[in-house]
Amino acid sequence: MFTVLSAFNDKQTPLQHTTAYCFENLKLFQASLDTLQQASISSANRETLVKHFLSTRIAFKRIEFIIEYLDNNRYPFFNGVNAVEMDEGFDPNAQPEGLQVIESELGEDSLNYTKITLLTNQLKYRTLAFYLILKNYKLYDTYVFEAIRFNLIRIETLSLVTFDSPDFRNNIAEIQVALESINTVLLFYKNDKNIVAIAQLQTTLKAARQYLSSVNFKTLDRLLFIKQYLQPISTKILQLQQSLSIPFMEASNQIFRAVNVKYNTIYDKDFINPKFYAQDKYYKENPLYTALGKKLFFDTRLSEDGTLSCASCHQPSKAMADKLTTSITNQSGKFQKRNTPSIINAALQANYFYDFAALSLETQINHVVINPEEFNSNYEKVIARLKQDTSYVRMFAAAFPEYKSGTISNQTITTCIADYERKFIFLNSTFDKYMRGETHEINAAVKRGFNLFMGKAQCGSCHFAPTFFGLVPPFYGVSEAEVLGITTSFDTINPILDDDIGRFKNFAFDQFKFAIKTSTVRNVDLTAPYMHNGGFKTLEEVVEFYEHGGGAGMKLNVPNQTLPDTRLQLTSQEKKDIVSFMKALTDTSGLSILF
Repeated sequence: MFTVLSAFNDKQTPLQHTTAYCFENLKLFQASLDTLQQASISSANRETLVKHFLSTRIAFKRIEFIIEYLDNNRYPFFNGVNAVEMDEGFDPNAQPEGLQVIESELGEDSLNYTKITLLTNQLKYRTLAFYLILKNYKLYDTYVFEAIRFNLIRIETLSLVTFDSPDFRNNIAEIQVALESINTVLLFYKNDKNIVAIAQLQTTLKAARQYLSSVNFKTLDRLLFIKQYLQPISTKILQLQQSLSIPFMEASNQIFRAVNVKYNTIYDKDFINPKFYAQDKYYKENPLYTALGKKLFFDTRLSEDGTLSCASCHQPSKAMADKLTTSITNQSGKFQKRNTPSIINAALQANYFYDFAALSLETQINHVVINPEEFNSNYEKVIARLKQDTSYVRMFAAAFPEYKSGTISNQTITTCIADYERKFIFLNSTFDKYMRGETHEINAAVKRGFNLFMGKAQCGSCHFAPTFFGLVPPFYGVSEAEVLGITTSFDTINPILDDDIGRFKNFAFDQFKFAIKTSTVRNVDLTAPYMHNGGFKTLEEVVEFYEHGGGAGMKLNVPNQTLPDTRLQLTSQEKKDIVSFMKALTDTSGLSILF
C-alpha cells in the first residue's frame, strides 16, 4: 500500500488522487495475473496456484468498484459467473471466462494447466483493455461516489453470499480489502470542513474490518454486519457526497436507472424504480392510466369467449395468484403446464414468464391476449369491443389526449394494465421494517433464517436481496434463470424430472434447457403450491429439495444444472428457521384499496 500511495502528492485533487490510485492498483492486479500465469506455465502444484489465485482476487477487489461501474457490460469477463449469459450480442459459441471460471478450474480433480494459462491470459488482456478505457475516460467525482455505493450494494447482496467466490469462499478477506479500498479513496476527499465526518466514516469502516477479522464465512452474522456496519457506512457516504456538493447523475435528467442512488438502505421502498422495466421507461404517471388498467384487469371482454379476465388467475383473495397446481385455461377442466405466479411485486423484474418469453409487463399482456389457451383473441377484436362501451371511449380519450384518434389501441391498453399492475408493489413486511430501522425487534428464528438464507443454504445466491427475485445486483438490470432439475412432485425416493424445457423453448441453446426464471420468495407463505409446475405443496418440501442438491443431487440426468448438486447439510432447526425468514417477507398491506 505504501508503494501505491507514494505516487500521490498533496497538490492533486481528490479526483486525480483516485485516478492515480486506480491506475496503480490496475498494475498490481496485472502483476498478480503475471505471477499466476507463470505458476500455471511451470505446472506448479495446486496449493501454489490457489495461493497466487487468492492473491489475484484480493488485488482485483481493490479496483472492482471502478471496473464494474465504468465498464459494466464487460465486467462479467472479470468476475462473472461460470456460465454463458444471455444478453445483447449473445454468442452461443462463447465460453465463460474470468476469475470465477479460473476458480472452478482450480477445484477440478485434475488441473488443466493449458486452460488455466489461457484463462489468465484472457484476463490480462481484459485488464489492459480497461486500463486504456480508464486512461481515456473523463472521470468525475460523481462517478467515484456512485461506484463506491454500488460496490457496497455488491458487498451486501453478493459478497456476503457464495455468489462471488462459490468454491473457495474467500469472501471475508475480499470484503475487508474492498472496504479498505473505499476508505483509501474517501480519504482523498478530506478537507477542513469535513474532518469530523471523514473521521467518523473511517471509524465505522475500521470497525467493520475488525469485525470481519474475528469471523469466517460460516460464523459471520450477516444481519448484524449489514445493520451495524454496511448501512451506517452507506448512509455516511451519502451524507459526505451531499456535503461536498457532488451532484447525482439524475440531476442532469439524462439517465434512467433501476436503482435510486439516494437510498439509505436497499430495503427503502423507493430503492428500485419499477418504471425502469417498463416498455416505455419515460411514460408519464397518470391516475387515469391506473383507473383504466383496473377496469381492464377485471374485464372478461378481453378474452374471445368472454369468460376470462386477468383476475381469473390473479385473484385478490389469493394474494394475486390462484392457489391451483397449474393455471386454468379457457376450456373447463383443462389446465396449463405451469403454476400461476402472484403479480405482487411482479413489476420488479426484467423478464416475464418462467421461460423469459416477455421482456416487460406490456409484452407479457400481449402473450396472454393471443394465447390459444388463455384469452385466445387478438387486439382487433378487443379494441372493437371496447369501442362499443362509451365509458371506455370517454376514459381513453381523457387519458390519452395526445392521440386525436385511435386512443383505444394495443399500446394504450397494455400501458394501462401494466401501470395498474405496477401499483402492486408491497415492500412493508416485518423484515423490511426491521431492515429500515422502523422496528428494532424481530423474531430470533427470522434472524437465524436470514443468515442461513444468505450463507449456508446459499438461497441468496439466486434470490437476490432486496427483491428476492433473480434480479441481479448491484444494478438490477437483468433477471436470471436457473437449472435446478425440478421434479414433477416432491419425491426424493423416486424422483421424476419435470419435462418443461423452460428457457430452451425460446432460446434453443443447450445451457438453457430446463432453465426456469428465479421467482421471488416474498409472500410465498400465501402462494402455495410452489415451483413453476406447482408440484411442491409446502415450503418445507421446497427447502428439502434444495437440501438434496436439486435433481442432479437426486441422481437425475441434469448435466447443465446450475444449482450445486451436493447436500447442504441443514439441520431440522435450520430448515425451520429458513421458512420463518421467508414467512417474514409477507406483505399484502394496502392490497384491498386497489380493488
